[in-house]
Amino acid sequence: MSKSALKILDTAERLFNKNNFVGVGVDCIRDESGCSKTTMYTYFKNKNQLIISVLQTRDQRFKHSLFEYIGIAEGIDAIDKIFEWHISWFQKQDFKGCLFVRAVAESSNEQDILTIAIAHKQWIKQLIEKHCLIAKQPHLYELIYTLIEGLISRFLVDGFDLTRANDIKQTINILLYNH
Repeated sequence: MSKSALKILDTAERLFNKNNFVGVGVDCIRDESGCSKTTMYTYFKNKNQLIISVLQTRDQRFKHSLFEYIGIAEGIDAIDKIFEWHISWFQKQDFKGCLFVRAVAESSNEQDILTIAIAHKQWIKQLIEKHCLIAKQPHLYELIYTLIEGLISRFLVDGFDLTRANDIKQTINILLYNH
């Protein structure tokens, strides 16, 4: 992908995350990225295609970051790492919740966006399930997945609380070690 296309994607993702999908227009993205209208439409035929490309790029970066953080950990240790990675994300200054959920909420049932969001969430769920199976706790993966997804909303609305996050992590460990 060209430098111009990457700059447009980075700018679009930053603006969509900071504001929202509906409120950020293509002209704003074009102006902020410093590209021409011709360049913009050379790489992205419309805003919907730009949103799809942003989500695909974010999905790949998310997966890479989480895999790198987990490293060689497996089972309960990997689940701890997944939780820790999310806790780190919740504390970032630009944390605005899940961009995939926000895209679905604002997309008026656009099937391509929904498909990307579902695939992203399925991947997370399957990663948690894999490590619950290794930990011989297959029945807990739905609970842990739902808990992490719920924490995304909770910490967005309530604000981040490290003590509460650590308490929740300890509870997950109790469940994993005692079942």
